[in-house]
Amino acid sequence: MTIERTLQLAIAPAFLLSGVVALLTLLTNRLQRLAELRDAMRHDGNAPPMERRILARRARLIYRAITCTIVTSVLLCVLVIAGFLEPLAGVTAGTHVAGLLVGAMLMLTAAICFFLAEVLVSASSLQLNDDL
Repeated sequence: MTIERTLQLAIAPAFLLSGVVALLTLLTNRLQRLAELRDAMRHDGNAPPMERRILARRARLIYRAITCTIVTSVLLCVLVIAGFLEPLAGVTAGTHVAGLLVGAMLMLTAAICFFLAEVLVSASSLQLNDDL
């Protein structure tokens, strides 16, 4: 395999990695907002236990989504490295590359599911607080 073909094969995971980084940015922004809400609750001093539990649950879901997103990023980086090692070092990594891609997609799916769960918890907590 030529270096040109190797570069072509490395482009897809690299583009996917940029999307994963965008997801990671979104998740960290949501986590920052949760931290601000927690600080506001502490400052007020009279946050209902139900709201504190919902906030804690949302934070746990975001932490899990961030963890899965970071693992996805690492797997994609290793995938790109393996793609370059195959032609440069003469190593056959076909099965390993496929396994890395499947693993990355599974972790990305888990991250998106945790994110969806956090959004649903957030939306349900908005319905509980009809003070608007």
